[in-house]
Amino acid sequence: MLLLFLLPVVAYWAVDAWLESSGGRRMLERSLSSRAGMDVRLQGDFDLMLLPDIGVSGTELVISDPQAAGPLARSADYEISVALKPLFDGQVRIDWIRLTGGEIYPERYRSDASTGSEKPAGEVKIPPIDELTIRDFELVFSGQDNQDLRIDLFEVNGFADRQQAPFRLEMDRMAQVEGWMRFDAAASRLDLGSLLISRQGQNMTGKACLFIGNEVSVQLVLEADVIDLDLLRKDLPDAGMGTGDSDEQKPLDMRVQLSVGELKSGEVLAHGVVMNLGDDPDCGLIDDPSGAAR
Repeated sequence: MLLLFLLPVVAYWAVDAWLESSGGRRMLERSLSSRAGMDVRLQGDFDLMLLPDIGVSGTELVISDPQAAGPLARSADYEISVALKPLFDGQVRIDWIRLTGGEIYPERYRSDASTGSEKPAGEVKIPPIDELTIRDFELVFSGQDNQDLRIDLFEVNGFADRQQAPFRLEMDRMAQVEGWMRFDAAASRLDLGSLLISRQGQNMTGKACLFIGNEVSVQLVLEADVIDLDLLRKDLPDAGMGTGDSDEQKPLDMRVQLSVGELKSGEVLAHGVVMNLGDDPDCGLIDDPSGAAR
């Protein structure tokens, strides 16, 4: 009983000593920068956290790249759990990261790869992230007023470069998505498999790929048994991806192929329909071993 009572006291003393005497903020920034493969700065408050786990919490976490015009992402608040034992040796091992309230600027991310087929000269690898949770973020695209996409929740576990990791995504007015993800940093390519997408009470399954280079390209191949098209399109934001001949700059290259067993639209009922938004998706083969995301 005495040991259980003293443990929180010892933990508090160890973390507080690390923060005060060992340059804890700078050590944590270096560890986060290594994990992100980009520059990470903790610019606001920086406080000791005992609950829900040992670690730190604070404000204004900023991710940037020297070649970018501005921050790639920023979080208003953060919580970072660190393992207790390595602190006694002056080392940082991050268990999980939770970011709340912020913005992500996909168009500011640049690499030597453009759309997945080219490889940069230098190998780039992302260190593993045991658990990452993002809440209440905005995806901000240039030149589009009031067209930002809101991320209510994003969770990924066991994430590492070129490794599959289960994830869950909830986007306001858009959809709920779960499956597995695999990021190839060298190719600036993100593959998604075993996808289950729920929108307006309707379910779709399939795969997707995202390329982040000279442009942001999102490509999906989906299928569904029954879809009410009017309900599916309800409340969707206008992302500048209309079928007209407008010369206005698009915020991203969106390609969607949807195969539907039974399609409803108003009084129209069709069977065996294949619909395309934009050009044909070109994700190639995506390995999808059974149970990868379940």
